[in-house]
Amino acid sequence: MDILKGSSDAMLEQIVFSDIEKALVDYLTSKLSALSDNAKVVARVPDPRPVRMVRVIRNDRKARFDAEDREGRRGAHLILDRPRVVFECTDDGGGAAGLASLVRSFVNSAAPGYIGSVWCDHVEDAGQENDTDPVTAAPRYSIVADLIVRGKILA
Repeated sequence: MDILKGSSDAMLEQIVFSDIEKALVDYLTSKLSALSDNAKVVARVPDPRPVRMVRVIRNDRKARFDAEDREGRRGAHLILDRPRVVFECTDDGGGAAGLASLVRSFVNSAAPGYIGSVWCDHVEDAGQENDTDPVTAAPRYSIVADLIVRGKILA
């Protein structure tokens, strides 16, 4: 029986994707520590909020303005995941722009290569903006990047 007709004998591969936020938190923590930078890299903002911090947020809903968004399709390579990640960089001491520059450099140079145990084929830099926190008025820079990462076949 043809696989497209729903054969019970056919077994489709199940692909699992790693937690890209955790992988990036660990990766950036390591990179910043190597420079003796005391910035805290987090996925959730702790209480109290660190003075110097990078928040990593996966946000696939943030518009890409490409075929994926226009036509609602992902493409044929289902072993690949394309997380859109936002990096919010804050520094109450006035160094948010410098921190954002470091983070952007680390992220853009990650591919091709491993981010922890996650293989990253490609990073597409979608830009950076001065995004002052509306609640606290703290300086904040946001970086947006699309990553092409590989999943693993569930055995």
